[in-house]
Amino acid sequence: MPRAIVEDLEDLQQQEIRLFGSFDINGKTANLFNAERLYYDSELPGWNYDNTQFWIKGAQYRFSAICPYMVEGTYSDADGRVTIEGYVGSSDSPDLMYATSERDLAAAEDYSVVPFNFHHACASVQFNIVNASNAPLLQVRNLRLVGLQNRGNFTFDTAGNAEWELDGTTETGDAYAGTCVLPDGGLPVNLNVQHPLYENGALLVLPQSVYKTGITLHLEYLMANSDGVYNIRDIELGWSGGAAPTEWKAGVKYVYTMTITENTATLNVMVVDWVDHYVDL
Repeated sequence: MPRAIVEDLEDLQQQEIRLFGSFDINGKTANLFNAERLYYDSELPGWNYDNTQFWIKGAQYRFSAICPYMVEGTYSDADGRVTIEGYVGSSDSPDLMYATSERDLAAAEDYSVVPFNFHHACASVQFNIVNASNAPLLQVRNLRLVGLQNRGNFTFDTAGNAEWELDGTTETGDAYAGTCVLPDGGLPVNLNVQHPLYENGALLVLPQSVYKTGITLHLEYLMANSDGVYNIRDIELGWSGGAAPTEWKAGVKYVYTMTITENTATLNVMVVDWVDHYVDL
C-alpha cells in the first residue's frame, strides 16, 4: 500500500482498517474480533467486513481499530489495549491512526453501528521554500532530516490512554531523505511563491522533543549566480526562531517555511490543526 496522509473522510475511505474487539458478560471476557479487515464499500455505502458477528444482550463491548490495515498490532482482551511494536517512521511511512469505542448493552439495547473517532498517532511535518535571493534557486540536493528517533512502540486503550515508547533510530541518514523537484528554470525570486521542499509534501514523524536535541534539516542548494557552487546548510529545528515548538505532538501539523538567500537559510514554523475523523463501523 502506498504512503498516504489522511486529510479528510474521503482519504480515510481509501484505506483498510484493522479491527479488534472483546466483550464482557457474567464476569468473563471473550474475544470478538481479532485483526478483522474492514473496508469501505461504495455500493452500500459504508464500512463492511467478512465475518459477521451478532450482539449479545447484556454484554459490555470494547472495540479498537488501527488504520491502515497494513500496520500490525496485538490486542489484549483483559484490558482492551492494542500494542504496535517496532513501528519505523520514514519518508514512506503510512499515516498511523487509531480509534476506540465502547458499548454497554447491560444498560441499553442499542444494536446500531459503532461510532469511531480516529486520531493521528504521528505528527505531520511539512517544509516549504521561499526564494528571497537575487537570483532563481536552481536546485536543491542531498535533502534529509536527521538526528530524530524514528522507531518506537505505540499503545492505546479504550480508556483514552495513548503512549509512544521511542527506542532508537534506524537508518539515520536516509529515514527522512527526499528529493525536491523545482519548477522549470528554478524557483523565481518572488516572496509570494512557495514550493514544497520534499517531493511528497509532508512527512510523518514520531512524537518527540525537538528542543536542544540536534535534529537538523540538511540540504545543499544552487543559485543561478553562484558559479556552480552549492551552499550547504544544516539547520537545527529546535532553534529555528519565532515561536518554534519544543516538541512534535501526535495529531498536530508543523509547517516550516524556509527563506533562502545566497548566504542564509532561515526557518519559521506555523502550528496548524489536523482534524480527527469520525466514522461509523
